[in-house]
This record gives sequence, structure tokens and C-alpha cells, in this order.
Amino acid sequence: MEIKKLLTRILLAVGLLAMGENAWAEATVIYGRAMTTGGDYTAWSSSDAASSGSDLNVWIGNMVYNDSYGLYSKGTGNRSSVLTFSHTANSLQTFDIVFNNLTNTGDGGNYSYIKIGNEIEIRSNQQNQNGHVIINGVSTAISDCNMKNYNRGGDSWTIHVEINSLEKKVTAFTLVGTTMNGKSAHYTMASVTELSSSATFNTVTIGFVRVKGTPETALTSIKIAEEKQDVSTAGYTINYKFGDNLVKSVSSEDAIGSTITADKAIDGTEAGYEGKHYLITAAEAPTMTLVSEAASNVLNVPVRAPLTATLKVTTTIGTNDPVLVETPLVETDAKVHAWSYAYPMYVLNDGKYYKADNTTTFGEGGEFTDGQVIEKSVTYSTIAEDVVFFQEAEAAAGTTYSYSNGGSGYVGAQNARDRGISVGTLPAGTYQFTVNITAANRRSLCIRQSTNDPLAIVGTSNEDMETGVKSASFTLVEETSNLWINGANSGTVKTNQSEDFDYVLIKKVPESLSGTIASSGYTTLSSAYGLDFTTATVTEGKLVAYAVTEIQQDKVVMTSVDEMSANQGVVLKGTANATYTIPVKLGAAYEGTNLLKAAVEATPVGADEAYILKEGKFIKVTAASTVPAGKAYLLASDIPAGAREMTFVFNDDTTTGISNVNAEKMLNSDFFDLQGRRVAAPQKGLYIVSGKKVIIK
Repeated sequence: MEIKKLLTRILLAVGLLAMGENAWAEATVIYGRAMTTGGDYTAWSSSDAASSGSDLNVWIGNMVYNDSYGLYSKGTGNRSSVLTFSHTANSLQTFDIVFNNLTNTGDGGNYSYIKIGNEIEIRSNQQNQNGHVIINGVSTAISDCNMKNYNRGGDSWTIHVEINSLEKKVTAFTLVGTTMNGKSAHYTMASVTELSSSATFNTVTIGFVRVKGTPETALTSIKIAEEKQDVSTAGYTINYKFGDNLVKSVSSEDAIGSTITADKAIDGTEAGYEGKHYLITAAEAPTMTLVSEAASNVLNVPVRAPLTATLKVTTTIGTNDPVLVETPLVETDAKVHAWSYAYPMYVLNDGKYYKADNTTTFGEGGEFTDGQVIEKSVTYSTIAEDVVFFQEAEAAAGTTYSYSNGGSGYVGAQNARDRGISVGTLPAGTYQFTVNITAANRRSLCIRQSTNDPLAIVGTSNEDMETGVKSASFTLVEETSNLWINGANSGTVKTNQSEDFDYVLIKKVPESLSGTIASSGYTTLSSAYGLDFTTATVTEGKLVAYAVTEIQQDKVVMTSVDEMSANQGVVLKGTANATYTIPVKLGAAYEGTNLLKAAVEATPVGADEAYILKEGKFIKVTAASTVPAGKAYLLASDIPAGAREMTFVFNDDTTTGISNVNAEKMLNSDFFDLQGRRVAAPQKGLYIVSGKKVIIK
């Protein structure tokens, strides 16, 4: 269409919209419904809507006819209906719609919408007081939309859209809302907007997305018209070739000037190539623009076979024979040639849970080359004595691997308390209930016995929105059967909540842990449980636990603690080579600074990334290594550059670590105050000399 003619149509459309007339007088109305019969409209009736079916010109879905609103819906859950109508190829189309977004208050996630085809959408979110026009994925705000205290009672939008389906362009788009408080919602498309080559034009959808509350929406009137365009067509052929051999040929016709795009992947149809799959060799799908001479409209497209490989994963559990699983790998149509395998943190074998030797990644992946054989192994050699229950979620769509690594499944909403994930029977004892939550859905999960109230809950309130590992403890005074994991409703029988998670884990909590002091008089310790150091026992000597509260140059400032919360590290000082018994204290709390990082599980660290305790000092790790489970370490990023080892400064008022130092040695030593600053002329007070506390009186 000529530019002058196109501009004339846009101006005419805007002008006639204000008068309520058809913008293209020569267009044919192919569907029109309104509250009353007249002109191009037929009155709404119950036959316009159906709950199922495939008839043209019928709204299929869960909206119904209403004699006050037209096509209407109100209720819970997402609701929509779609109209499919006959569409003439390459036509000019107009859509005149009166959309009544009655109410969707209740939550910011509620919104009502109208969609034209698959790439044009109009949204109204009254709770958030906004609205948007979305064309081909690009969102533009509707001005003065859903003003507070005015539009929440309903705002009627008059919408006009013009589309050139041949050129796949939106040529005009206007929206005008009900005037309220001197303002009204309005939108005018700034310029002609292109749609994608896959855009469709034969459907209209109306509906709402409901999170909370009871939304309602309606379509008061709609008119769809089209104007056929005189279009010259030409034939074309696409030949897909594997080397010099033709594997598939496609012939058709389309409008001259149209862009024809080859498929990125095809199945062969020629003799000898039937059923074989091929991908184009080019990075992007080749195209051609049709011209009047059909002989020139030939596109030759080189193709190749997809890359293939084999993944072999061998799993060994305890003393069992290794089990080999071979998986064939095939490159996708999007030219993704990736491999991955995953394995759970724990596996159940002969009534006991075994722990994976590699406890940090639980999977691996990469890209394969054609014909490659990828061999990997997983070993479970250690029985996890404290684990009594473990279950992985299902893999989420699009995740590379899910096991113990964040891929989501969910505990579905149940209609009774003794449903969900069955744990079975557990003996008397204290347990830690852990869930790795992967989506913050403002919900919670619990473990409960039969139909009773929860024994333990994770994610206990709307404010508790963080994802990640969450734990709670519970105690069984006797052996308990019929244990379930499900939603945490406590006031009703139903457990109508669900939560996305990666895994659920139940461990039996030990009464105490042990820590053995090195010959230097120090060691590090970390635990998945809180610890109480005030009642630690040993045959001789006193145990003191420290948090690292500050780094000063090459000094580590140590502050003693009576207890430490779970999943934190401490430095222990005690009698060399003595083993201390340290009571577990659920709910133990420490809220001060602690720069020590816990290695509750064996934790790999790279070269120059961490400091570990060795011979009474923190020494930088110069080669990649693993911090053993139950130990603690410092991050190199927390320590000034250049320091290779860090000695201790004790930041306490107690006499712990204070030594009497020979006066002659003192004269030849450097003195530091408790902040790590060198003191040239020390007076009375407490100082650090050669890494020990001394008092000058």
C-alpha cells in the first residue's frame, strides 16, 4: 500500500472511531456482537459462548453470556475464552472492542486482558493501578490507567486496532477509557509496528489471571472487519540439500514482495532420505523475497545430520557392583548439543542412606562433539547415619539438572492432612526437617503425624519469602507412624497449600559432637546444628570457642562465644590432642560478626581463595584443595592482599591466652594494642606480644 494511502486510512480510522463508524467503509464485517442489535452488530446471546468445542465464531472457554455485561466471567482461578474466526489471507483487518475490566482487586498479580492473535495484548491490573499494551513482546504503559479510588469499580475501554496481515504490521492502535476525576485511560500507538513472521490474526482471547480475590471482566461489544487486498502472487520452491543430494523440496505460492523463510530443521521426503532428520548448516534460516518471475524464486538450503554422542554414567553404591547407564545424545533443532547428568545428595540402599562422595555440585554438563563418548562416574561410599528420610523433587522444565541443585518440583495442595509426601515411621528422638525452597510462593511446608497439627514448619509466614535451605526441628517422644509432608494449615483439615522445592531432608539430631584439638592447641569446627560450649567436657583442660570478628592487617581478631548457631564456624582452643564432647543446642544463637565460613560438608576451594588453620595460624591455600567436612575457613577476599599467614589477637576482657613474658624478651619484641596497632612506648595495660596477651602493671 502506498504511504499516502496508508496515512489517509490511519487518520480516517481515528476520526471515524470518535463517531462510532467503520474506519474502512468498504470492509466486510465478519463478526459483530453488542448488547443490542443494530448496524453491524448482533445482540449477544447464550449461543455465543461454549465450555468446549472447535466451532468458528463461538467463544470457547469458561466465560458466559450475561444480559448486563455481554461476554462475562467472575470467579476464582484463571479464566479465559477464545474466539476463532475465518480470516482471509493478506487482508486488512480492523478490531473495534469495548472491554469492561470490572474489577480485579485482591492482589497485585491479578490482571484482566484482551489478546488479538498471538502477538497483541491489552492488560489491566487495577490493584497495581496500571495497564499495558504489549505488541510483539514490547510493553507500553497506558496513560492515566486504573487511578486509585476511581477505576477500581470498573473502567470501560474502547479499543481500535488496524492490522495489515500481508505485511504483518499493526498500522493503527488507539485506546480510550471512561473519564473519571477529569482523566481517562488513553493510548495511541506512536508509529506503524511490525509483527514477527509467525504472527497470527484469526483469534481474539479475553480473560483474567487470578492470584487472590475474585476478579470479573466483560466484553461489552466487539466488531471484526476485513478488507481483501488485490495481491499478485508468484510460485516458489525451497530445495533442502544434503551435499549434492536433494532430501526435500517444498513448492507453494505467496504474495509478490513477501519474505519466505526456510525451516531450520526438516525431515527428508525424497527417496533414500525418508524419515531422516536434518538441520540447516547456516547459523540463521535463509530467506528470499518473492519476485514476479517464478523461476527466480528458488532457494537452495544446505542441511546436515544432527550431531550425536553417547553419555555413559557409572554409579557405585557402597560395596554393590557398579551400574552403567548409557544415554544417546542428539543435537536439538535449535542446534543445542549439550549433555548433562545429575545425581541426588543421598540414595537409599538396603535400608540405609548413602552420601554422594561429591557433595557440592550433584551434576555436570557441557557440549558434545559428533561421535563423542562421555564417561562419568558417581560413587556413594559413606553411610549417612543421621539421615532418616530424603526425597528429590521432579526436574523443572528447562533446568540442566535438578538433583540437590535447585531444580523445582512441588508438594501439591491436598484435601486432607494425611496426604502429600509419605515419610512413614520414625523412632523416638529429635530431628531436623530441612527443605530447599526454590520458589517463594508465600506458603509453607510441614511434617505432621496423620491428621494432627504440624510438628515442624518451614516458611511460616507471608514475610518469610526467601528461597534456599530452611530448617526446623521437632521431637518425637515415642516411635511415630503415618508421618506426612504437606501444606502447613493448622486450623482446618485441608492442607490446600503447595510449595516449590528442590529436596526435603530429615536428619536425626545427635546429642553432641566431638572436637579434637591439634598439637598447636587450636582447631576449627563447624556443624549443621547449634552448639553449646559452656558445658563441653574433657578429662583435662578448659575449652574456649571463638568467632572471627575482625581482620587487622595480618591479625585475626578472635572473640569468645558461649554458643554458636547452626552452619557457622568457630576456632576451638583447648588442651593439645584432647578430644572434647560438645553438646548440641537446637536454637543456639549468635548474632555478631563471624568471618569464619562453615564447611559442614567437604568444600572445594581454589588456589589463593581461602585460609585454613595450620599450626595455630591461618595459612593461605596456594593450590586447589578441599576443606574437610566439619571444619571452618576464611575467605581470602576478607583478608588484605599480600598476607600469607594470619596470627591471632584475642578481643576479650578475660585472661584467656594472657601469658607472662620474660622482660628481656619483651624489650626485643613489638607491642600491639587490642586493635592491632603497633605501640612504640607501651604503658600500663593489656597488649599483644608475639601473638600472646601480656599485661604491663
